[in-house]
Amino acid sequence: MNRVFVFDLDDTLMDNVHDYAGPILDMARVIIRELGSRAPHVSVIIAKEEEIDKARVHEVNPATGQKFFYSMERFPGTMAATYRYFCENAKVEPKRAVEEELYVVGMQAFDVARYAGNIKPDALSTIRFLYEQKDVPMLMSKGDRRVQSNKFSALRARDNFLRASIVDNKTPRHFLQMINGYKGYVPYSVGNDYEKDIVPALEAGFTGVFIPAETWEVIGRMDEILAKVDRSRCLVLNNLGEIKERYGEL
Repeated sequence: MNRVFVFDLDDTLMDNVHDYAGPILDMARVIIRELGSRAPHVSVIIAKEEEIDKARVHEVNPATGQKFFYSMERFPGTMAATYRYFCENAKVEPKRAVEEELYVVGMQAFDVARYAGNIKPDALSTIRFLYEQKDVPMLMSKGDRRVQSNKFSALRARDNFLRASIVDNKTPRHFLQMINGYKGYVPYSVGNDYEKDIVPALEAGFTGVFIPAETWEVIGRMDEILAKVDRSRCLVLNNLGEIKERYGEL
């Protein structure tokens, strides 16, 4: 039986969540530097940044007239927005120079130099294993094409996958497009986000391979998400390497 595996990228094949940790911590230092004793505890600053960033996903970017979603501009803009929020609370006029400094800090999350080192240890060996089984590995990633294309290059996506695609949002239609021409192959979707990587794939007739990762969008919700998993159609793994170890269960 031949299979097609459509892999997610961020936090599935390549670590991503901690790319943002350094800039967030640097942002907190800048806010404390600027506001001094009027700045809240660092944990409050970080929690507010997360709240603002989640809200900005669905806010409109005034420069484009389109919603931010997962565009590159959203996160560095959140750094400046968080600073403005705490300035307002402290009744301090925000400084334009500090906002610009924080935008630059936020852009450090997209430093291409880190991407090769972020590839998960089992990623390439798992892909090679699937080729040895005569299966077809593919890659589909959601996000800003400017960011994801650099990650694709670090992963050598065009060499390591039969198909590789960047999309704005994963839908059942996108999954069906990925496997077009592979009639008779059993399709699987492998990802760390059940709601975005697995659910639309199940709707398209795929089997899911869910490898949970607690990213900023699902903090505190993992038990709730695991309770929703349709285990009759989705295998839950602890890590990427278990695809090789538990291949017989697929």
